[in-house]
Amino acid sequence: MTAPDAGPLNPNERKPVPSPNLLGCTIILVRTQGPINLGMVARVCGNMGINDLRLVAPLCEVNCDDSRKFSTHSRDLLLGARVFPDLASAVADCGLVIGTSARFRDSELGSSLAPYEIPELLVRRPAERWAIVFGNEADGLDTAELRCCQTWMHLETFGDNSSYNLANAVAICAYVIATTGIPPLRGTDEPGAPREAVTALYDYWLGTLDRIQYFRRADVERFRPLLTRMLARWHLTMNDVQALRGMLAQVNYFSFGRRFDRHDADRGVTEPPERE
Repeated sequence: MTAPDAGPLNPNERKPVPSPNLLGCTIILVRTQGPINLGMVARVCGNMGINDLRLVAPLCEVNCDDSRKFSTHSRDLLLGARVFPDLASAVADCGLVIGTSARFRDSELGSSLAPYEIPELLVRRPAERWAIVFGNEADGLDTAELRCCQTWMHLETFGDNSSYNLANAVAICAYVIATTGIPPLRGTDEPGAPREAVTALYDYWLGTLDRIQYFRRADVERFRPLLTRMLARWHLTMNDVQALRGMLAQVNYFSFGRRFDRHDADRGVTEPPERE
């Protein structure tokens, strides 16, 4: 006997199914000014199935009447958000960091991406944990904060106002990323190295070049953005980072006549021994 047709499922009874495009996503808010925005962003994260919200040096009270009021059904996410003193520490465990800007910039990170391009980027540069970083409501991310990112995203406007409210920007970006066609190759490659490891490689690379007098003093600042852009384009895994640090360690060894190998580099030794 055929069971009777129960009719369409009540939308309120459906089980939430997070978008695969947002797996491993972290939302990071930097120097946020308004508690209402904090609450609304927490609610957006709850809507989109994003369970990791991080705050960098917030300029307002996190746990207050306004933030709680506007975090409808996501109060635990708001009150459980981790707070960091700076962006570098907030992204240390992220394999891919995407900054945001309301305006086009002459950025060290190259051309901007649109939100719908992020799923394809995640196919090319998979990461177990990846972050989208939103700056202060008034000023956005400053240059130093953008340098903590590997690429950046611009959200287009079509009217006289050139920027979105912070919570609206988070909602639009998350929704577009979540609903863009899901590429078939996600998760087939090795995850990217944590940002902390890539930053340490960057510092070690620059330090090595400086020690072997690769560039004149006046050229150091000109070279920094070139190296930043180059590393941002590469999908560096932990194996890649370790291999490159090993190569740089050998450069130090042959330049300074004493063993300075990859194990020293892994321990964070950056200064070469003096010649004997």
